[in-house]
Amino acid sequence: MAGESERRRDGPLQDVVRGLRFVSIAKKMLSVPMGWAIGVERLLRGQRLHPDPGAVRGVLFLEYMLPLGCVVHLTPVFEAIKAERPEVSIAVATRGLGAALHRHNPCVGAVIQTPDCLTDTLGAAKALGAEMRRLGFRPDCVLTGASDQRSRIAIMGLLSRAGWRGGFTLLPKTYQRALQYDRAKSLIDNNLQLATLVGCSAEHREPKVYFSHADVGAAEELVREANPAGKPLLVMVTQNSGGQRTGWHAERFVEVIRYASDVLACRILFVGTEADSDAVEELRIGARGAGTSVTGRTTVSELAALLSMSDAVVSLDTGTMHVGRAVGVPMVVIGPSWQRPTEWLPLGVPHVTILRGEHRDDIPNGYQLDEVQADDVKRALKQTMEAYPPSVAGRARRVAMGLSEVDHFAKQ
Repeated sequence: MAGESERRRDGPLQDVVRGLRFVSIAKKMLSVPMGWAIGVERLLRGQRLHPDPGAVRGVLFLEYMLPLGCVVHLTPVFEAIKAERPEVSIAVATRGLGAALHRHNPCVGAVIQTPDCLTDTLGAAKALGAEMRRLGFRPDCVLTGASDQRSRIAIMGLLSRAGWRGGFTLLPKTYQRALQYDRAKSLIDNNLQLATLVGCSAEHREPKVYFSHADVGAAEELVREANPAGKPLLVMVTQNSGGQRTGWHAERFVEVIRYASDVLACRILFVGTEADSDAVEELRIGARGAGTSVTGRTTVSELAALLSMSDAVVSLDTGTMHVGRAVGVPMVVIGPSWQRPTEWLPLGVPHVTILRGEHRDDIPNGYQLDEVQADDVKRALKQTMEAYPPSVAGRARRVAMGLSEVDHFAKQ
């Protein structure tokens, strides 16, 4: 990145700006009316604030809203840009789960970890600036996806002094190319509008999550533990994040687990966080001990590798489902009837069957995806495994698609 960025200069005025104390300027920008701050920025930075898609050689993404689905659904933008403009360097400023999920993405040139800009905007901006200087990376524009429409994220983009700003925001006057969210489109297709800001197509692409050889090794150990006989491997995602009412009746899960084990001859593997362990164990006991739980034993990239090595997944509409979509494993998804399916669910994906009731606007007390019966899931799972038979070749193909030699943490 340093070679490209060192050839682009803002002129003598940039040296003056660099000489000013960052924290002092940042505090003033946060304390004065936004219009005044934007006026000062235009005076100091001039030409760099004029969007020119064809001139973009470096892009900085700010990603600080980190539900797993939000992070997964931004990845198609990176693929779209690199597919049409491989010369463009992409960096992602993020933290935590965002950094972990992008760690092995070969379409990203750098993952810059900072404090959380939603709670420490100045500290995050200062850390971002220091890391960009260390990398020699001076982007032409800063972009924010549809999930990152927060005022503090917009302000961090302003404080980054990293070129013109584009994308989705609650502060459109601070952006040179603000976009409007289209509720008729999915989150993925809204995010893909970002690619047009750098002269690329917004044609639909599926998300991708990548993993390393070490992740594959860790996943292979779990598979050997859970499935020593090499039976068809079914992953069950029975718990959600707890933020929305997307849970299903325990007795219906138990019925599906027994059917998959006894009738379809599958070996069952339960995944989730450590917090899910007790609830998963209750289901296992209810299903007379069927299956193995590996809850809390995988990183997000190890989870992606593990899902790639599985033959099918039955999942609630939750974060792990989005990772399963990103690695291409056949799935049966149990979705809520009250949420617009267009926004989040993998509609039109051939190897994914979505089960949900007729759309409703209310969420009754005690709602547990009541419209979906155990027989519905059993039937869909049988059909899925007939259409996409378990095979060594299928698992190997998915692993090869997600395997990456890139490790952005190794560079830091």
